[in-house]
Amino acid sequence: MKKLLSIPVAALIVLFCLSGCIKNDPVLVEGAKVEFDATALNTNAAGFTYPIMGRIPAYGRVANTTDSTLRRYPQTVRIRINLVGAQLSSPGTVGYEVSTTTAPITTFAMPATIGGQTPAAPAGTLAVSNAVAGTDYVALSGKIDFPANSSFGFINITILNPGPTAGQGKYIGLKLNNSGTIKPSFNYSELGLVIDQR
Repeated sequence: MKKLLSIPVAALIVLFCLSGCIKNDPVLVEGAKVEFDATALNTNAAGFTYPIMGRIPAYGRVANTTDSTLRRYPQTVRIRINLVGAQLSSPGTVGYEVSTTTAPITTFAMPATIGGQTPAAPAGTLAVSNAVAGTDYVALSGKIDFPANSSFGFINITILNPGPTAGQGKYIGLKLNNSGTIKPSFNYSELGLVIDQR
């Protein structure tokens, strides 16, 4: 009798699993896409669909420095672009644009510098306005070359020092666009940077 009851129960369990299990379809990427590495790794700013950062990503910092704050001092900041999908056998280009509209934020909470940084700066809420090409940074070309057989490309932003301005920050908005041979990933194509002008 026990064997007769276990056969229908086993059949019901099999039917339940076959009808109720969720099939996980693989995620397929058609064609190469690119994204901002910092956008994929950081939380979006409140009210925005992309992050706004006041720190330099670790891969973009000068070696042997602990200063991660994006400051007005002359430096070149590297913003990494990731290739999503298989590497390309020939080089390509990635198009991007710099935001030329009014900064989307009016204030930015800049964290205090990490202990040991020189010069040190306390945490503060900065009044934000647009960075100006030629004054706050060297004008950008709008295209980067993406090497063959690589997973990364870079936008190099040369920061200029217009002199200190107490309580101020300058905003640079970057957006990957369709003007290059490699197209952007829709969800990770924008990034905002705030340069501490103190």
